[in-house]
Amino acid sequence: MKSLLKTLGLVLVVLFLVSCAARIVNTVAHLEPVPTKAEVHESFSAEELGQGGALFTNNCDKCHKLFEPESRDAEKWNEVLKRMIPKAKLNYEEGKLVRAYIIAHSE
Repeated sequence: MKSLLKTLGLVLVVLFLVSCAARIVNTVAHLEPVPTKAEVHESFSAEELGQGGALFTNNCDKCHKLFEPESRDAEKWNEVLKRMIPKAKLNYEEGKLVRAYIIAHSE
């Protein structure tokens, strides 16, 4: 009986880890190449960048102090966003807007 419970527990842990990993891999920071500032400004309107800024402020500030976008370059921000987009529970489009906002204002 103990063996069966241990096996069931192990299966549940593995399933949980797999479900989390699938969510992380599907973020914009994982799937799309990091755009340059110029590419962001060509691809996103001022309104969309404003929406990204609002999402950044409203979601990221819940858990920790906000870092200024100028504090990192686009590549470093992309690495941060790989971890933070899933934690903030942003969908793909929201993650795309946040990343655009941050890159538009990055170092």
